[in-house]
This record gives sequence, structure tokens and C-alpha cells, in this order.
Amino acid sequence: MRLTVVGCAGSTTGPDSACSSYLVEEDGHRLLLDLGAGASGPLQRYADPLDIGTLILSHGHSDHWGDTTQLGYHRARAGRPVAVIGPSDMHEVLTTNPDTFDTTVATAGDRRIGPFAVRLGRVRHGDVECWGTRIGDALCYTADTEPCPEVEELAAGCRVLLAGASGLDADGPLRGHLTAGDAARLAARSGARLLVLTHLRAWQDPLALLDEAAAIAGCQVVLATPGLRIAL
Repeated sequence: MRLTVVGCAGSTTGPDSACSSYLVEEDGHRLLLDLGAGASGPLQRYADPLDIGTLILSHGHSDHWGDTTQLGYHRARAGRPVAVIGPSDMHEVLTTNPDTFDTTVATAGDRRIGPFAVRLGRVRHGDVECWGTRIGDALCYTADTEPCPEVEELAAGCRVLLAGASGLDADGPLRGHLTAGDAARLAARSGARLLVLTHLRAWQDPLALLDEAAAIAGCQVVLATPGLRIAL
């Protein structure tokens, strides 16, 4: 199994990265976690859009779903709708175009998607419905969440934690988001071997985020960068 960071910018696209999007591959199956603004172009460096099996959208903010319509254009030329799992408040463009998007509303619990054992858990992102994703024991993607019991449960026992780091502890607590320190404490409690900090905002110092997390996590910590690939 392999994880590829397609985009890792938070809130808006950055000078060097599209917004959140993460490709997970195993046995020829390609699962995409989020497809935020600007990510459909870089995605084509790593996978043919026609080969994406399923897209899981964590929530309805455009930095996590905005380029789904562009993926739909690619699929339309082949007459194959995009299989999308997402929140009940998905944008209507995804729920009213069945020839382009085959949508399923996310629910908590386990499901099988190709070779992947997937668990979805609803996390806390202000008033917005938001879902974190667990893939076997290999990966937990927090999506956008503040510290909460739900994300603790989802992350427990994962080997790689892909977690938002939307500020420093000195900036927090952040409503609906983790600080780098929060992400590190989550990694330490989960027993993760690797913490990947993502949702990196262009106006923040990424090295400060890295330093804060590394001092706390008790495991290896890296910054997400476009094109980063990790064997899971």
C-alpha cells in the first residue's frame, strides 16, 4: 500500500501546493481522500483520472472538495461517473448529476472498498459535518478536526497519522482544527510510528510547526509536501 500527497495546502492553495488531496494505492486500486481546490491537475502526475476507484470527501469546504467537478469532466468523456462518498451536506452539483457523480452519504463504521478496509468516523469541525478516514491499521487521516474523543478513537493503533496542523499551540485552541502540538499529542496517544503534518497554511512557518510537533510526538514527524510518497 502506498500514500501519495497530491496537495497539502490548508484553507487556500499555496504558492507551491494545491489544497488537500491524498492518493492511496494497493493492488492497482486507487482511493482518493479529498480533492481540494487546484488538486485535479497535480493528481494526473500520479494517476489517470479514469483509474480513481473511489473518492472520499471529508467535508464541504472547497479546500477539500473543490476540484471534484474537474475530475468529473475527465470521467464524463469515458461515460464513467465518479464514485463519491461524502457528507450529507455535499454540494448539490455532486448529488444532482448522476451521470457524473455516483454519490453515497457517509456513515460511521466499517466498509470494504476494493482491497481497503475503511472506517469512517465523524470528527468535530465546528458546525460542519466532517469525516475522518481510517484504512486498516496503516493510515488514519484526521481531516479537519479539533481535539475530540472521536478522532482519538479513529487514530488509535494506526501506523501513519496524517493530521492537520493549522497553527501552533500558542495560537490555540483552534476551533475545528488541530495545532501542530495537538497533532503530536494525538500521534503519541495513538502509538503512530510516523506523523505527517498537513493542511499547511501559506501564512504559517512550516518549520515552526514541524519543530513543535517533533518535540512532543515521540515518533518520526515530517511535513507533507506535494509528491511525498510513503509505503504504508
